[in-house]
Amino acid sequence: MPSALHPPRALLNCPHPQLTTTIASRLIHHNYTLLSTRAYASHSKSNTNTKSHTRPSSAAQPTTTTPQTSTTSTSTSTTILTTLNPPPSTRPASLALPPTPTPNTSLPPSDKLKRYITIGRAYLTFYKTGLKNVYHNYRAAIPLRRTLNLSPYIPSSIPPAAAAAAATTTKDVSSPFYKTLQTKDLHRAHFQLLRRSAHDIRRMIPFSLILIICGELTPLAVLALGNAITPLTCRIPRQLEKEREKRARAKREALVVGTGSVTPPGVGSVEEMGLLKRMVDRSWIEGAGPGEVMRACAVLGLARSYERPGWLVGVVYRGRLRRYAEYLACDDELIRRGGGVAGMEAEEVRIAVEERGGVGVGDGGVREGWEAEREERRWLERWIAGN
Repeated sequence: MPSALHPPRALLNCPHPQLTTTIASRLIHHNYTLLSTRAYASHSKSNTNTKSHTRPSSAAQPTTTTPQTSTTSTSTSTTILTTLNPPPSTRPASLALPPTPTPNTSLPPSDKLKRYITIGRAYLTFYKTGLKNVYHNYRAAIPLRRTLNLSPYIPSSIPPAAAAAAATTTKDVSSPFYKTLQTKDLHRAHFQLLRRSAHDIRRMIPFSLILIICGELTPLAVLALGNAITPLTCRIPRQLEKEREKRARAKREALVVGTGSVTPPGVGSVEEMGLLKRMVDRSWIEGAGPGEVMRACAVLGLARSYERPGWLVGVVYRGRLRRYAEYLACDDELIRRGGGVAGMEAEEVRIAVEERGGVGVGDGGVREGWEAEREERRWLERWIAGN
């Protein structure tokens, strides 16, 4: 990741000098490099993940690293990384908790009290950093929104609902919003910054109120209230793992009902990917029945359960699924344009896999570290290739 004092090379080559200057100045001012990236729960071996984006996408884990000998190849690699991966400030920062004492260790009351205070302060620092990142990301996204002729201050969703509606009437297979980004020479890093900043800024006020009221007890309140009020940058590892478990359970139940079989298709199988691909197909969404739309929303994490009243499908869920399908189509094309899955960081790969319904592909209970990441990369490559 380029340092805050050196803007990404993709921005330096941007044909919009005013946009380039504004974004670069914001990146320098807010110094994104000070906000470290937290490894996900099942990827706890962070030494492996730090260099994972330099490895082959589907090959076995290499034993040696080939040094860069060409300035051209180095600059090309940097450009791919900065165009595919948004700033680390769009993901949760590191959460440094004191080590857990061994089960047989009995701490005196004073040491227990000190440990609890240290834990509370660590969570408080984590949440404050997350809220600062929300604000900085929002400010950095304003010039991008102006370039796309979107309201710079109203945090509307990306892509807009109009793009999803246009996708249902056009016969072109490419995403309408992707074409808009292409004409402005914007990349996946910009697209994800726009989307995540809009998502987080809408949750900043209610989450700030909870943080003020609860203080160090905010993690307990957050686990009870869920992700509805929590920005992406403020989600602790336990919260992410809990949400992942809920999504895996809802996905499994919806697929069992949808396929009519006793067991759902195997996680990561060709059969499962075929079902997921169909659920984000534009023509299928428009012609699917209410039950099918609800099952698709449950599988993709757009609804807690597939058991919802049928009248809500036309009012809420069909439009939600349509917009989400447009988002995935745009993200897929930006990944292809940016050089493919090989240039994506490990955390971005996992986020992309889960957004497409692949929850459980890199199951940490069976695979860990590089093996889990490799399975996720292979799965995402198949998805992008359309297989």
